[in-house]
Order: sequence, then C-alpha cells, then structure tokens
Amino acid sequence: MIKLYCLTGLMLAAISCTTEPKTTVTIHMEGERISDITTVLNTRDSIYSIHLDSTNSITIPLASTSQSGYASIQLGRMHLPLYIETGKSFDVDIRIKGRKVTPVFTGDGAAKNNYLNSEVLKKDLPPFEFSESEFLKQLKELETKQLAYLDSMNFDTEFRQIEKKRIHYSLYSGIPTYITYHPFYAKTAGYTPSEQIYTTMKQAVEEDPGLMYMQEYRDALTGYLEIAGSRNSKGALSTLKNRLSIIQNDFKSPAIKEFTTDYFVCKYIGKFGIDNLSEFSSIYESNVTDPQKKASYKALCDKWAKIAKGQPSFAFKFKDINGKEVCLQDLAGKYVYIDCWATWCGPCCAELPYLQKLEHQYKDRNIHFVSISCDRDKTNWEKMVKKEKLGGIQLHNGGDNSFLDFYMITGIPRFILLDREGKIIDTNATRPSNPETAKTFDTLEGI
Repeated sequence: MIKLYCLTGLMLAAISCTTEPKTTVTIHMEGERISDITTVLNTRDSIYSIHLDSTNSITIPLASTSQSGYASIQLGRMHLPLYIETGKSFDVDIRIKGRKVTPVFTGDGAAKNNYLNSEVLKKDLPPFEFSESEFLKQLKELETKQLAYLDSMNFDTEFRQIEKKRIHYSLYSGIPTYITYHPFYAKTAGYTPSEQIYTTMKQAVEEDPGLMYMQEYRDALTGYLEIAGSRNSKGALSTLKNRLSIIQNDFKSPAIKEFTTDYFVCKYIGKFGIDNLSEFSSIYESNVTDPQKKASYKALCDKWAKIAKGQPSFAFKFKDINGKEVCLQDLAGKYVYIDCWATWCGPCCAELPYLQKLEHQYKDRNIHFVSISCDRDKTNWEKMVKKEKLGGIQLHNGGDNSFLDFYMITGIPRFILLDREGKIIDTNATRPSNPETAKTFDTLEGI
C-alpha cells in the first residue's frame, strides 16, 4: 500500500522523539525558483511531500517499514533517480539552474546515488533518424557501455543484478518512442515498423512480476504492448482489443495482467469514453481485483457516463469575434460540430484549411460549425480570426474552462458533434482532415 506523508517541522520533531529512524534522507536545495517547484520523494512503498525549512533544507526519516529499492525526488517536471537502502542514510545537495539539476550525495548511502546520477547513465537514446537496424545496434552498444560502467563500480552482487535489469529496461523502453518519432526525423512518411523491431521488443521484455515496482520495467512492459497491439489494428477499439488479447494469452502473472489491463482500459476510457464499455468490461472485471484500481475505474466510468451518447451537452455561453454572446440554445435546430482549439497549437492550425473546406461544402446544410478558442491571450485569437478570415462561429472561452472540464479535454484539437437538440453524438469526433468526417455528416438525418 502506498502511504502519503506530509512533512512539517513539528511532525518530524514528534517522530524523532518517539522512534529512532533507521534511514534518513536529508535534502538541501539551492538555485532558481525553489519556492515554485513542487517537490516529492517517491520511495518503493511511500510518497513524501517535501516542505523545505528557512534554510531550504529538510531531513526525512523514512518509515520503519520502508523497503530497499529504487526511488526518486520529483522536482516539478524534473526528477532525480535514487536508490535507498535500509539503514544507510544520505544527504543530497541539489543545485537548480533553469532545467539543469546537479545533485551531490554524501553519507552511507551516497555511492549508489552518485552512480545513478552520473553522466554515463544520462546518455540519450540513439538518434531517431537512424534506420531500425542501426538504432537497435547502437542501443545494444549503449547497454554494453552502461553495464561495463556498472561492473567497474564494484557494488554488491544483489545491486548489480537488479541494476542490470533496470539498465536493460530503461533503454529498451525507448523503442516505442523511436517508432513514434522516426518518421518525423527521418522524413519517411508511411513508415511501418518491421518484424525485426517487434521481435526485438518482445524478446527484450520478459514476464517478471517481481519487477513490477520498477518504473523502467513497467514502461518497457506497456511499451511492448503499445506497439504489439497496434499491429494490424483498425482504430482505437481494435487496438485495445489486440492489447487485451495479448495480455490474456501471453502472460500468466495475475499482477502483470492486473496492471496492464487497468493501464490500457483506463487510458482508452480516458480518451474515448464508455460507449464501447461492453466490449472489454468483462476482461477488466476478470483481471483487476485491487479495490483502489476498481474504485478509480468506476469513478472514471461515472464521469464519462455524463457525456455519453445521447446526454445533453454542456450549455456553453461565450462571446464571438464581435463581442456578441452566443449560447448553445441559440444553435438549436441544427447539428453542431465544435472545434476546441488555440492559435499556439500546431495540430489545431493544421486542421483549419480542412475545416474551412467542410464549412464551404456544408454551408447550405443543417449544421453549425463552432470553433471555441482556449487562448489565454485573446488578442492573438482576434488577430488570427481576422487575418485568416476564419469562418463558422468563432468563440473565445474568456478563460472559463468549464466546457473543457465538462468534456475532460486534456489535449487539443478536440472535435465534438451534437445533434439538433444539443445532445451528444460523439465527444471525440473525427478531425476535418479525416475523410470519415464528411461521411459521418452525410449519414445525419435531415442534414
């Protein structure tokens, strides 16, 4: 069970008076924006919220039940890898400059932490523009180099064995990232991963429930399922089914089945909702037994039930480019295709020519095209709308994110299709650039 500790000076004093901690972590920070950075210590079995004192320091007595293992200090979006051994305390002096974090460890537990934060282990993956064979070759060479560095440190056998696995999974979890970015960097449109890269990834990830606590192993495990489930799939639901099939057929460990099932099902629901829940709910119920996971799953489903097909949409009221208020009720009687976007969003702007084409194609039909901008700088929105002569109904949310929150929009562009009564048809409609969008419009009754 994960325990959350909020540390203050008074609490630490109380702890020190009642129990003698076996392991402590002392943190001191210097540099820019220290007060603005949310800092958390994540251990194998606990989470400690960090509140620095007037000297920008804190000493954390770890729980007596803490297990030895990998940990991390989270500094906003940055993090430092750690290894905590029961009974071996250490200090870390952290210097922050921009996005550069420089830690120096001292104390009984310092050696392995200085090793984990060494430049040798920070080396980036091979360039994504490389061919598959060259990328995999250099990945193997990088693993060999890091393993040699580990052997040179003369650590105890137990740590070397587990660290070899961490290095391995840390590197091979980068293969899915290569698949994602290779087409862009190599300028190879239509790139399809070869059998070699699938085979390499499959062989690299062994079923080992004893490593489930290790983030690098979890990343490699989900990475393998990401790319294996995408093969020969047709759409998001097909991909999810492929992944669940692999989980059911290729894994024996209940712990791995539970983690991966929960991960991919909740990820799918978080993006696409519960319209197809019946297609995979039985597998979820079969594989997932942890009460906390099941409670989170139910809460997620309950949120999406409010925006399921046929439910009434959020009744927005925003001002248009001329300062006139426009609300959903004003649009009753016609279908509504909504574009949630911003001027700073590259993919959003890439859809604009296709959206204008759709607006022209359906200008005399029974459908409104509504664009809702979430730009913080309203001036930028006004300039683009006027300069590009954007059509349809152009609205700005005025800093009110209620519409985004209602539809649980965490990324843009996002397109939503409503019926003539303002009820939901699709909360994640296809983009204007997708030929299926026009086909969907043509199937709408009375359009």
